[in-house]
Amino acid sequence: MDITRRFLGRTAMLDLEGRLTDGPGEVELAPLRTAICELTRNGCVDVAINLAGVTQLDARGLGELVCAFTIVRRHGGRFTLVSPTVRVAKMLAVTRIDTVLEVCDSTSEFHERFERSERLERSERSRWALAV
Repeated sequence: MDITRRFLGRTAMLDLEGRLTDGPGEVELAPLRTAICELTRNGCVDVAINLAGVTQLDARGLGELVCAFTIVRRHGGRFTLVSPTVRVAKMLAVTRIDTVLEVCDSTSEFHERFERSERLERSERSRWALAV
């Protein structure tokens, strides 16, 4: 599993490439948990996982996504899955994980939601500043 990090404002986007499956020594799974823990430890609690490059996903990989979601939420953050492949989207639907986790079908949908959220947050901050 290869992970590329990029930042959109306060949100970290992790682009995953490869298999998110159980294997000897959890070689494919460990990088995701390590990345999530590093981000939250450094105060970045809004995380998006780009699944477009995930070639395989099994039950253990799904469990790792739920674990990542739990870590981020415990730190008060927002967790979003972005661009799942057809196979991954089917697994999310069959397991009903897509009813628990926020899922955007494409990066453009994620960017639209992100921009809307940022505008709303700025608006709320300015309203609060005017009230004080």
